[in-house]
Amino acid sequence: MTITGPGRTLYVSDLDDTLLGADGTLSDTGRATLARVIGDGAAFTVATARSPLTTFSALQGVPLALPLVTYGGATAVDPADRSHLWWEHFDGRALHPLVGAALAAGATPLVFWLDGGADRISWVRGAETSGVDTFLETRPDDPRLAPVDAWDEIDHDRGFFVSIRGEYPVVRRLSRMIRAISWGTGCALALTGSRESGVGVLDVTAAGATKGTGVRRLADDLGFTRIVAFGDGANDLPLFAEADEAYAVAHASDEAKEAATAVLDDREDAVVAFLAEHAAARAEV
Repeated sequence: MTITGPGRTLYVSDLDDTLLGADGTLSDTGRATLARVIGDGAAFTVATARSPLTTFSALQGVPLALPLVTYGGATAVDPADRSHLWWEHFDGRALHPLVGAALAAGATPLVFWLDGGADRISWVRGAETSGVDTFLETRPDDPRLAPVDAWDEIDHDRGFFVSIRGEYPVVRRLSRMIRAISWGTGCALALTGSRESGVGVLDVTAAGATKGTGVRRLADDLGFTRIVAFGDGANDLPLFAEADEAYAVAHASDEAKEAATAVLDDREDAVVAFLAEHAAARAEV
């Protein structure tokens, strides 16, 4: 990667419910405006819990030049050739009890791992829960899907992301339990969902893999000295902690709003509008 940014600002946005709308897409106007802002010199990238596959799909047509932080900070991807700049894996000794704890709570985890150079999503065939079924229904043709007959078919030393989906009270109790016991220090946890929705999602990465550590690594490697971040939820808090300025969208969680420098207004494409008003003007040639 040859792009550098001495003294420049790096703008970083979460995707779902932040840059993207409630339907998981970027509007045509937002897409065109973001392309123009990047073309005018703004240094922009994203940090998301999404995979590279679904991230590039969501941002199709946007002229991305900087690496994207994906899988919640477990990896960064060069948009030019879609090669991975790094992977942050679990210690196998942390992944084993994590899977066991999820199973004991009645939730089948989705384990993301590297099989050679390919990222896979695995679960035990026949043990699907409603949370797993819902995930699979939205990805019928996903090439990463790799059900197994037993957990020992997965290389636990090459796992990098776990998603546990289920009833919110169950997933919340599991999150608290993981935080309370010693091996939980080997993980970074991000719980989303609510009692109102009834659905909870607990995303787990290795302790050194968060949006914040991933973006800080990019900024240091590429020479950016200032970070401006946008987000809405729990897994954006480490990103906000690394940022010089952090902006929560209008519908963000209370904890995200409390951690933010300010809260954006509720207009459509609020992040893109902010970038159009501020980023290009600050870009230095």
